[in-house]
Amino acid sequence: MKHVIIITNPTAGHHSRSRISRFIRHLEQAGLRTTIVRTHYPGHATLLARNAAESGTYSHIVAAGGDGTIAEVSAGMIGTSAILGILPLGSANVLAQELRIPFKEFRNATLIHSGHFTTIWPGYLHTNAGSQLFVQMASIGFDAHIVHGTSTRLKSWVGRAAYAASTLSSLFRYELTEFTALIDDIPYQATTIIVSKGSLYAGKYKLTHHSAHEQKAFSVILFQTSGRLALARTILSLFLGRIGKQKGARTLTATTVEVPSHAAIPIQSDGDRKGFSPVHLDIAACPLRVATDPVPS
Repeated sequence: MKHVIIITNPTAGHHSRSRISRFIRHLEQAGLRTTIVRTHYPGHATLLARNAAESGTYSHIVAAGGDGTIAEVSAGMIGTSAILGILPLGSANVLAQELRIPFKEFRNATLIHSGHFTTIWPGYLHTNAGSQLFVQMASIGFDAHIVHGTSTRLKSWVGRAAYAASTLSSLFRYELTEFTALIDDIPYQATTIIVSKGSLYAGKYKLTHHSAHEQKAFSVILFQTSGRLALARTILSLFLGRIGKQKGARTLTATTVEVPSHAAIPIQSDGDRKGFSPVHLDIAACPLRVATDPVPS
């Protein structure tokens, strides 16, 4: 009998005990054993997932939360035979939308029971504070400043709308700083960089034409924006899915990104604050198994 452990973050946006209860009920009705544990502090999900993976007891380790919780759980189990399950309970749920993870509890439980999975290659972000895994995207500059300014409490109440409020605030408060970025060791100038594994941005908005989740590479979007009017146009193009046509934006494919600047440029990954530059990003050495529906042939 398969045994599934569910790691839940009580502070994740739109957290719902009833959704988790329904999910567990559907798993058990399908004949699976379940265990549920709750996180109590940042990084706790990684420790719980590592212990679960090393025990060899569980076929699936389910992250019940948002992209940040998923990243923490993934960091504890990457490179093991355990399969990551995702019950989307966050504010944006970008990875779940990217991988077409079912949001309905019954369909999600059916997916877990099927045992089907996709292998993806996450990224790592290295700063002076340490190294952290990310599953969807990281950014340096204006986009990260939005995340730094987003209230966690407000995010849990109103979801993605909290980012909209912070975007308006950052538009008037953030001072764009040009910096040097080494993309696969080649220098480029930028004021903001998005380093993405997926094709979506902030939920449903199209950032790139193709996902890089199954490749050992990133999509890197460089912005050379100066002035608040140009910045406002760039923001609008992101939400209209036209960033590829935006003046001052350039998309590359790479395996490493480095911003050596000590000018304290803000950094974020998977919707959580990650301090300030300098920073180095690269692809994880081991893949991650994620429970997904088979892609129709």
